[in-house]
Amino acid sequence: MTSLPKHALRTLPAALVVCLLAACSAAPNTPFRVREQRALATTCSTDGAAAPVPTSIDAGGRPSILVAPANYQRGQAYPLLVSLHPFSLGYDFWEAYSGLGAAASQRGYWVLIPNGSDPGPRWSIPGGLEFGVDDIAWVEELIQQTARTVCVDPTRIFAAGFSSGSAMSVGLSCELPWRFRAIASSGGSNLTSPCPSAPPVDALILHGTADPIATPLGSEVIFAPPMGLPLTVAIAAFATRNGCVGAPSVTQFTPSTKRSVYSCPGHRLEYLSMQGAGHTWAGAAFPLELFVGPTDRSFSATTEVLDFFEAS
Repeated sequence: MTSLPKHALRTLPAALVVCLLAACSAAPNTPFRVREQRALATTCSTDGAAAPVPTSIDAGGRPSILVAPANYQRGQAYPLLVSLHPFSLGYDFWEAYSGLGAAASQRGYWVLIPNGSDPGPRWSIPGGLEFGVDDIAWVEELIQQTARTVCVDPTRIFAAGFSSGSAMSVGLSCELPWRFRAIASSGGSNLTSPCPSAPPVDALILHGTADPIATPLGSEVIFAPPMGLPLTVAIAAFATRNGCVGAPSVTQFTPSTKRSVYSCPGHRLEYLSMQGAGHTWAGAAFPLELFVGPTDRSFSATTEVLDFFEAS
């Protein structure tokens, strides 16, 4: 994969970086719909000659990077992670920035790192940038194609993303709740429509209290990208979905981050509130502070996301 120089984004105008990371959108109030459930027929045969391990998956003419488990053995079923990039900064930048795919591979995951649709690349989700493209159906087809190509554990499929990729992970959980064991959403769970009536899905939400783009208090200012909901609304929607009761248990996770754990019978909901952090991926490989605020370096979002998935 190609990657950007460490400080490449520092040369971009601030307004451009804002649009690259999150994009202008309409107010997130478009209803979600739960789609028809499809069986996942996965390929786990050990018969015949061993084929080369694929490094990409093509669905509908849109190829995606496929990273194999580091401990890959033919015929063994592995969990699958769909790793979702922010707006316009495609899959190569996202992987260089987060290291999520490489870390998941080391833990024994297949990792899909797809590119969103044009113009962008971006993710088309209710309440966000839609443009008539059904990216949610496309991701489902991508998962189907992956399972037809390699051996996937259909009970352990996950999605994680940052910024608009974060919103896409929420959208996938809303419309394909039966497909995902858990999702992780960093810096953008409030940039798409909530779905409190959807079936439950384990969720980890990460957000900086000083995020200037996906502002925790929400935004309804026209032409001030992006328009979003109050973060409390996004979290409350997951609490309703997952049947959570009472107030969460709040602890100091790191000196700069608080962890809220909700009591939800049969499902999980956690929220990591990064005090003073901006619109960034915690512990990221290189900083974006000039335009999007401080990065919380007291922990690694990549590590925390994968720990959450492994406990789901």
